[in-house]
Amino acid sequence: MVGIRSAADKRPRLAEADEVSPLDSFVNFWNFLKSKYQSIGISHLLIILTALHLFAISFPSGDSCVGSNAGCVFDEAYYVPAANDLIAGVAANVEHPFLGKLYGAIGILLFGNDSFGWRIIYVIIGVATVWIFYELAHLFLSKEKSLFAASLLGFETLFFIHTSLILLEGPPIFFGLLGFLLYFRKYYIWSAVSFGLSILSKEWGIYFVGALIFYQLYHLYSTRNEPNSALTKPRLIRYALFIIVILLVVGIPLQLYDSIYHPNTNDIGCNANAPSPPAYSQPPSCGTNVQGTPITNPIQNIEQWVTYQSALKISPTDALDPWHFAWNWINPFTVQPDNYFVTSITYTVTTRLSNGTVVSTVTKVTHPIDWVGIGNLVIWYSIWAIVPYLILKPIITKKLNQLEAFVGTWIFATYAPSLYISAIVHRVVYAFYFINVDPGLCLGIPMLITFITPDDIKLQRILMLIWLGAAILFFVLFFPVHPLDF
Repeated sequence: MVGIRSAADKRPRLAEADEVSPLDSFVNFWNFLKSKYQSIGISHLLIILTALHLFAISFPSGDSCVGSNAGCVFDEAYYVPAANDLIAGVAANVEHPFLGKLYGAIGILLFGNDSFGWRIIYVIIGVATVWIFYELAHLFLSKEKSLFAASLLGFETLFFIHTSLILLEGPPIFFGLLGFLLYFRKYYIWSAVSFGLSILSKEWGIYFVGALIFYQLYHLYSTRNEPNSALTKPRLIRYALFIIVILLVVGIPLQLYDSIYHPNTNDIGCNANAPSPPAYSQPPSCGTNVQGTPITNPIQNIEQWVTYQSALKISPTDALDPWHFAWNWINPFTVQPDNYFVTSITYTVTTRLSNGTVVSTVTKVTHPIDWVGIGNLVIWYSIWAIVPYLILKPIITKKLNQLEAFVGTWIFATYAPSLYISAIVHRVVYAFYFINVDPGLCLGIPMLITFITPDDIKLQRILMLIWLGAAILFFVLFFPVHPLDF
């Protein structure tokens, strides 16, 4: 026992430390946070986002879009039946390309015809989009700023919502960003394949092809006086081959779909008689398609997409909603998001004295499940700083760098069409169209921060933390599930 005590006595003891001043405490705490912040990587972000998606997609849950076990949110009432139609060999929902619903059909086949099966593939695509976006950002920015940009996209409220549900907006963005990443890494054929899959996922994938064309045109113009910048015959052949591959990737699957499913212009599959959102009270009526003009080739498919979109004219009722006009999405005085799916619980809180006298009675309403179609305005309103910067920069310096050109062409190609359609064509547009602009803004914010403080890395980090903190706070406030309200 003596030996044991002797050994114990020889253990190092904590020295009595001098008193630490408040300033030193703050510095030590800041250095601790700094070390933890610098150790965070893209894998940590993807794990967090996956967990949040998996939690959110459970509310509401169900295996139908109608009845007592209904679990559909917003336009899931159309795309869940459309996914089941694909499995059953029934042509439906021909106003959009079939591939956007095929991901839901795959989820149903693998995991079952319920809310998890409907949504899981879109969750995977949404998380993968953030990863691809990080890799794309890293071509222009440091690892730290790329992670910041990817975090902004991951916590963009509307992007998160539309990649948690069986909706069509996530897959085309994924393939559009992947197309750019492959293009910048000089995998041109695979890039063209990716852009084709973007269009086949939803027709507005053409916006991302437009962004690439504008970017390339600016690149050719800005480097016109540099060596090897001429439009040589091999370069023109490469561009032509790029476009041909896109057309083949879109056209061949559409031709196969038309040959197998035999769609016509009135095919609505299981969506027949489905009411407009957010009612969804009437049961779908499968197999009641009205015979229309047969769709037998890709050109007719595209004509059907255009015909459907052109018919969505702004009605007097639509005009009452400011967010049915594209310019109001970035107007802070006209915030009016749509309620996708909201549950309400009303309860009364009564305060009494010890003798039983009622002091006050307050009625409260909570919303445990609250899917609201609102974008992260901390990110959306950055457009008011990014666009003026991109306009003034070439006027002053006569040139945009590669990142600035990419951000500018992306924002223009994804937002200008909505402005044109809304103002000139007078067609109704929906606020969730703006998620196509999100990647440009999420790259534009670190671009602005670098411009504001070009030589002060510490201040850049502080600004990024403040901006990201505000975006996350907004995300938390509008997260579609409120656990404390249950």
